[in-house]
Amino acid sequence: MKVQRVEMFVCPSATPADTSGLQKLADSGKIRPETLVALVGKTEGTGAHDDWGRVWADVALREWTAKFLGIPVDEVAKHVIFVLSGGCPGVITPHIAAVTRQWVEMPEGRPSNDKRLVVGRSGSDAMAPEEVGRMGQIRKVAEATRQAMSDAGLTDSKDVHLVMVKVPGLTTASIKDAESRGKTVVSHDLTFGPEGAGVYANDAAALGVAMALGEVPESKLSDEVVRRDWDLFSEVAMTSSGGEKRHGEVVVFGNSTASQSPLRIGHAVTKDFIDAEGVRTALRSAGVQFKDGLPDEADLGRLVHVFAKSVIPGSDQIRGQRITLLDDADAYQIGKALGGMLVASVTGRTTNYVSGGERNSHQGPPGGNIVAAVVRTD
Repeated sequence: MKVQRVEMFVCPSATPADTSGLQKLADSGKIRPETLVALVGKTEGTGAHDDWGRVWADVALREWTAKFLGIPVDEVAKHVIFVLSGGCPGVITPHIAAVTRQWVEMPEGRPSNDKRLVVGRSGSDAMAPEEVGRMGQIRKVAEATRQAMSDAGLTDSKDVHLVMVKVPGLTTASIKDAESRGKTVVSHDLTFGPEGAGVYANDAAALGVAMALGEVPESKLSDEVVRRDWDLFSEVAMTSSGGEKRHGEVVVFGNSTASQSPLRIGHAVTKDFIDAEGVRTALRSAGVQFKDGLPDEADLGRLVHVFAKSVIPGSDQIRGQRITLLDDADAYQIGKALGGMLVASVTGRTTNYVSGGERNSHQGPPGGNIVAAVVRTD
């Protein structure tokens, strides 16, 4: 029986257009045109809708990938999913994680309950600007998530530990396009503030994942609940948006017995913005060994990558004490930086995928954040 063998390679980036790490992987044969399925990473810049650092990285990576695959640039999206999150404040190192998948024979004698990493990918139908942050976007992300699950060979949502989504945001041009056709848009605010178009796009995508995985029934979803009903959320969705996108791109990570991967993924949800134990729980879930309550330093060498959200809580209270972050003009960047520091304080490394900075989200329960870890088992 043919099963997946998934690998993940993390390449720090010297500039947004740095593809040298990917080229080294290609030259060494660690990634091949027929095995590359996704590029996921953090790019330096503001993380805002007009983050040209992220756009620059997207262009450079697509050009490199097109050359690597031997196809036109406009064909890349049919073969490789890109999920790039802008903004690396504090101790978040810009990087790209290359995800590969090949099909191999399942060896005899593997324990029937030994689940390893699998990956699935899918692209959504095009999203019109009037759909951003609304049910149109929710439904299209939900369908793409189901397709990505199928591509991963996953049928039980409990085996899904991370769903990464990149969706279109709004721009001045796309708003004008919608209104020229007599349509309305969810917001004219192009920031990631509480009523900004960026957070509406992110949260509609998260609710699309929740709908696909059965975390939230479709009957409870509508345009009106987006960024209003915080009891609706996904515990595994990590989403971001950008005006450079026209389609949604989805990558599903999970564990399956039908896998020969040397990797395993686990996840947890922190209870609040300073919950280091939540990060440790995610590492334990993936298989990192602990000693005296802390990750074993020797065992941390098996840690491949950590993905985390860092959403600013809607309250000015954490564990009964007042914080002033909600009043800070730079809260978006500070929130993301604090998440990067929280993860780095546990893992001892800075090449962590940490996105967020927005206030409140359907990505995780109120006040909590999602953390997923990939660990090498072999």
